[in-house]
Amino acid sequence: FRSSDFGTLYTKLNLQPGIATVIDNFYICPTNKKKIILVSSSHNDRDQSLFISTDEGATFQKQPITFFVETLLFHPKEEDKVLAYTKEGKVKLKNTPF
Repeated sequence: FRSSDFGTLYTKLNLQPGIATVIDNFYICPTNKKKIILVSSSHNDRDQSLFISTDEGATFQKQPITFFVETLLFHPKEEDKVLAYTKEGKVKLKNTPF
């Protein structure tokens, strides 16, 4: 769910119509609050995707990834990049389509 009026009204997010989407975590860019990343898993936990927003969650772009995210950090100097710590203990640098 998303609210644009400080919690008075909420609308349901429909990230993938017809597909159940499980949000594992979300991240807000510390230098630009309009940039949000949701990390989602499929129901069978076989794959993950990033849902990336540049408009405070009004719209999202899906970006499949080939690894399982433990934690994401926005790059401290380049907000269009994120550092991902994987569940396998590796670090990945990912360009986002911002």
